[in-house]
Amino acid sequence: MKFFERPGMKRGLLAAGAIFGIFTLITAAVLTDFANVNLGSNGFAPQSDYNIQVSVSKETDLEEAVSWVEADSGEGENINHEGDILLAMQSMEPGDELDFTIPVRNASTAWASTLSMNFAEIQSSGEAEEDDPDILAAKEAFAQALELSYCLADVPLTDCDDSADFTAHESLDGEADTTEAVELIGSTTPLAAFDDSDDALYASGTGNATFVVVKVKLPTTADLADFEGADSIDIQVQFTGESV
Repeated sequence: MKFFERPGMKRGLLAAGAIFGIFTLITAAVLTDFANVNLGSNGFAPQSDYNIQVSVSKETDLEEAVSWVEADSGEGENINHEGDILLAMQSMEPGDELDFTIPVRNASTAWASTLSMNFAEIQSSGEAEEDDPDILAAKEAFAQALELSYCLADVPLTDCDDSADFTAHESLDGEADTTEAVELIGSTTPLAAFDDSDDALYASGTGNATFVVVKVKLPTTADLADFEGADSIDIQVQFTGESV
């Protein structure tokens, strides 16, 4: 099964720190901001003037009414999903893959911005209380099996519609693990400053907004028997930006 997240009816507001946590600090005249985005509220199973923002409403075009969110907590913000996607996330089988479109922008009117991202497996309070070694082992095996990749594009519906458009996959080592941050947009051609009126597509440095499509796949080689008894795991996409 393959599911592609398209714009939902609900709108959320995400800014620097959605399920991605967001913090702002000043060091050597460089401002840093980040936003955390959770790929759903139930997981997968067998402010400063400098501001990076995201949307959890799955828009794929800036012409849509994008609802930007300040994701300014470690808990982050959850992407809004329809029932069929929630079911697919909670019943993954070998070969299943799901795509999640995340709009992201530089909302600062004073600074351009770099953009980096990484994946993290976060623990809910229920997970923290789990002490059954068999369940914990099954969850860890499931987290390690999932293949995570992404596609950065201004037009995600056409530029991220094939597996070849995505990066080589990476995986989490297990529960509570974080992958190494990858720079998506550097200081040479950063996200432009927001002109305080309309967002503009990145276009290699002329605009302030773009899209990241995240793919979560359970490979065909996975054995469901390895995950028997596991409950859901929660994956967070963490965006970080630095002022330029």
